[in-house]
Parts: sequence; structure tokens; C-alpha cells
Amino acid sequence: MSDHDAPNPSQSSAVAQSTEEQPVADEEAFAAKLWEEVESSSPLTCPISYSGPGDADTVNKAIALLKVYTVLLRRRHPWLTFDSLESIVFHSDYALALKEIGERTGRPCEATSEASGVGIAMVVNLEDKCIAVLDAGVALGIADSSDQAKHDLCVDTALHELCHVYDYGRKRRLLSHEFLKRRVAPIEMHVFTAADATWSEYFANKYSNSSCSSPDMHPKYLAEVVPDVVSDVKEAIRAYRTHRQLDVLLSLCQQKVRFLFQCFGYAAGRLAANEAALEEVAPESVSALQAAGLWQRWLDAFAELRRLDGCRETWASFDELKPLMRIADDVFRDLGLNYREDAGVVHVDVPKTPDTMPSNPLAQLFGQMLARPTSK
Repeated sequence: MSDHDAPNPSQSSAVAQSTEEQPVADEEAFAAKLWEEVESSSPLTCPISYSGPGDADTVNKAIALLKVYTVLLRRRHPWLTFDSLESIVFHSDYALALKEIGERTGRPCEATSEASGVGIAMVVNLEDKCIAVLDAGVALGIADSSDQAKHDLCVDTALHELCHVYDYGRKRRLLSHEFLKRRVAPIEMHVFTAADATWSEYFANKYSNSSCSSPDMHPKYLAEVVPDVVSDVKEAIRAYRTHRQLDVLLSLCQQKVRFLFQCFGYAAGRLAANEAALEEVAPESVSALQAAGLWQRWLDAFAELRRLDGCRETWASFDELKPLMRIADDVFRDLGLNYREDAGVVHVDVPKTPDTMPSNPLAQLFGQMLARPTSK
């Protein structure tokens, strides 16, 4: 070995130290650029309020981090804008915050509540703007560096809602003649909201996807949701055989199907973002859908959501959602509710099947005597 090739201990140490410090220096430079972008051209320019536990430093940290993550979101999708956002509200009493904003809009706003989970965030549509309402725990989670899983979930939740904000603005821009004004045909009233919710959750989950997002949480959630929805609807039909209150039955079943379609949107959006299939990510959800006879409905919905996404900037009417509405109507039929229109009147047939008849023999006989097509 020649002299100039011989290793110098001090030089080796310096090289090693430099190698270790380089990633840190790169990260610091990257963070500095991000913060410069936050201060010079933050995507979030609306007021952000917080009501709940925690000190001012924690809240300020959460808001600062949210702005940083929003800059990263904009870097991934430069076309995402949030001009339609009037404000962001973090509140420890999430239900109360929704109620107060609902009173302002004249439309009731309630958090999603199902046996498998409750809502913690929602974008509420106003006339010209919208408000993002989130549980205060989301802000605290964003600021919490001690629990990475919680932090990631809260960041993902906030970015998901911001994507709803963009989609709200897109609909107002393209469909101003219909947005919040469309008169839904009576025969579509049971499926329009489900179809719109499916699209909204698909879009938000696809484009909010980041390193903080779980690739399998929502796809795997279907394994829990599908049997619960089917069971709840069948039980509601069995109860209807004796109480005969059609409005009670339809209200509950529409809520359950709407929730199912929301979950379709969540799962499909995350799968699309990662270019994955449900069979790969959540085979247990595939089994649940197949057992419920809803596998083809899932495939149809996923394909239709992809089509809608591909043409989202050319929508001319909410009629774009009609294929999704038809899929939702198919699900109602699969579950035992047949909607039809005759001379402008909507009828709902509830066919007698073994799994929708009361288990009690006397109640079953009574239900068979009363079961008949019913006008809505």
C-alpha cells in the first residue's frame, strides 16, 4: 500500500462524522424550505380555531404541523386548493360544534354513529363556502410525537377533510346550477346520498394518501362493516313484519346502506392510491362481501369510481352519479327492499324470504298475513 493510500485515523473519523451528519443536515434544510413555503404561500389561509384541553404551545404546534403537512399535500397534487374553506374548527364537543353550524345552515348536521365506530371530522357545506369541523383530539394527536400511530391517524384524518374541501369547490365550480339546489327525483331519494357519499370518500381517501396513511385500515374495515350492515337490515325487516311502520324501516335501511357505501368509498380510494386490489390487501373483506352476496356490487362500484375520477373535471351534472345510484339500488334489492315507481308514486316491495321473517312462529304467521307490496 502506498503512503497516499494509507488510511488516516483522523480523516476516517471526520468522513464518518460527515456521513452521519449529512442526512440530518438534509432534513433540516428540507424542513426549513417547507416552513418558508408555509410562511410565504400557505395553502391554508382561513381562520383556525380550537376549543378544548391543552395549552397554547400544543395547539400552536398542531396548527403549524397541519400547515406543513398541507404544503406536502400540495406538492404531491399541485392542483389541490382550499379557497372554498371558510374556517377550520377543532372542538372538544364535536357533536355540539356540528349542531351549532347546522343551525347556521338550516340543515341538521350529525356525526356518523355506528356500532363499529363514530365520526370525528366533517366538512359542512354552506352557501358559498364550507367549514371543516374536527374533534379537538385530532389537533392534539397531530401535536403528539410520543404516539406515532395516533399522530399518523390524526394527520391522515385532517388531510382527508381538506380533500373534501377541494371536492366541494370543484362541485361548486362545475355544477353551480345544481349544487345544493338539485331536486332529487322521488325514485332516486334512497340512493342519491349514498352515491354522492361514495364518490366523496373515494376522492378524499385517494388524494389524501401519504406516508401517514394506513394502506389497509379501510379495506380491512369492510370485513366488519359488511356483515353488520346486512344483519342490521335483515333484523329491521323482521321487525317490520309485525310493526308495519314502513317509514321506520326505510329510514334505518337507508342509513345503513349509505354507511356501507361510504365505507366502499374509503376502501376504494385508498386502494386506488396504492394501485392495489382488495384481494391482495384484505382477503377477509372479500370473503365478507362474497358471503353477503355483494362482491359484484363492490367490483362495479370500484370500477365506476375510477371512471368518475378520470372525468371529474368534465362533470356537467350530478347525473354522472346515476351509475352509482343504480349500484346502490341493486344493493337495496340484494338486502330485500325493492323500490319501484308507478304513475309517479314510489312503492317499496319487501319480499318474504326465510331470513327476513320473524323467528317466533306466531309472529312469523302474523308477518306472512301482513306482508304485501307497500306504497311509500
